[in-house]
Amino acid sequence: MNSESIAIEAATDGACSGNPGPGGWGGLIIFDDNSELEIGGSEKNTTNNRMELTAAIKTLEKLKSFQLKENFKLRTDSKYVIDGYTKWIINWKTNGWKTSAGKSVQNADLWQKIDKLRIKGLQMEYVKGHSGDKQNDRVDLIATSYSKGISIVQNPKESNSQEDLLEKKAPMELQELYSRNQLIEKFVEKKYLLSASELNKLIGEQNFLQIEKLKLFEWRNWKMIPKDKKYWIIENKES
Repeated sequence: MNSESIAIEAATDGACSGNPGPGGWGGLIIFDDNSELEIGGSEKNTTNNRMELTAAIKTLEKLKSFQLKENFKLRTDSKYVIDGYTKWIINWKTNGWKTSAGKSVQNADLWQKIDKLRIKGLQMEYVKGHSGDKQNDRVDLIATSYSKGISIVQNPKESNSQEDLLEKKAPMELQELYSRNQLIEKFVEKKYLLSASELNKLIGEQNFLQIEKLKLFEWRNWKMIPKDKKYWIIENKES
């Protein structure tokens, strides 16, 4: 990305463990020179809807700094964000931030922020979550990682080291594998417990049958160990 790069698309996602509970959000902006900008963050006690809204807000704030292509799309799997941004907010403002039932609008502070960040011509587009969409999968991974206290945001363009430059030039599939392996090492270090669905997302659906058996198995450099017939913990093979 350089000063003349044009943003061509963006993706956002939010995640929360417990709802309410610890949450995370992620954003991704893609440019016409094939560079990308990733952002993310976390909150200790929040909800999934607030994280979805925060992801959109933070991404819109970033987009204000760039030139956007015509018919720019911000893609999200949150119909709550899309419907609120495109329809509900009109009546809420007219009613003094009250619903049609006269109740205070939930998350009004965030809706007021996103309303002020509107960008002319920007369209919000729904994408089904966990459907194999690479951009949605990436922001989901960023948001989920932040909700667990782990940052995996990578912006190699902000570093000039040879390692980072090589990583930037690597095919997207290898970049994603590298990021996933880094994340797994964080789970090993922190000894986090993972549910079966979380482990499935982490190492790929092709391992579903192994996970379903709830028996120890090895994957690449790690051991996947069942705990309490409900959770999984990851350890290095050498341990």
